[in-house]
Amino acid sequence: MNYIQNERGNSAFYILWIFGLSAVIFVIVVNIAKVYVVKQQADTATQQAAFAGTVVLLEATAKGIGNFDDDPVKSLDQKLSDLKTIEEQVKDKADGLIDEGEDVQLAYIQAYNIVLPEKMEKYPLFKKEMEDTFKDAELSGELLSAVQTIITENDANAENVEVVLSETKWRVEVKADATYSTLTDGTYLKSFTSDIQQKGAGPPLKYLENISFN
Repeated sequence: MNYIQNERGNSAFYILWIFGLSAVIFVIVVNIAKVYVVKQQADTATQQAAFAGTVVLLEATAKGIGNFDDDPVKSLDQKLSDLKTIEEQVKDKADGLIDEGEDVQLAYIQAYNIVLPEKMEKYPLFKKEMEDTFKDAELSGELLSAVQTIITENDANAENVEVVLSETKWRVEVKADATYSTLTDGTYLKSFTSDIQQKGAGPPLKYLENISFN
């Protein structure tokens, strides 16, 4: 009789031990999955933020082109030489790329990369207009603000964000992190937090290589 009771006691102990071990394994698996989710979250945030920053530069580009095309004095040489404004030439090139199946935004980026370097070399006043536009002190603030907004919307850490315009690849590069907090079983696994850092980059704006930012 005592033997049977001992066996039952041992069985209950092993069952509890197995349940406890299973709980620890479950928490470990959940933590591994959570690391992956937070990493993906940071990756998505930086990629989207880099593209948001790129959009700010594209808007500045369009503004510079518009200012030049609309100025009868600055654009006189260009109008005497070309049948179309620079904006129209960019649009024609972009439309051709779109007809070939390119995404609209990427088509305009490619069109800028193809058309603008030639025009800045040919028309010094156009190059100066573009440089004046990109030297605008508010532009850097708009760039950072656009990036931080996207980082915040993706639950990453906006206060730690780093934004640079690469002068080798001529693209917006964003570095940010998202905070990971471990789940704990209350016994074996201790709770802690860690920042998972990711990098994102926008498409290259090669025409910026022709613009002096100093």
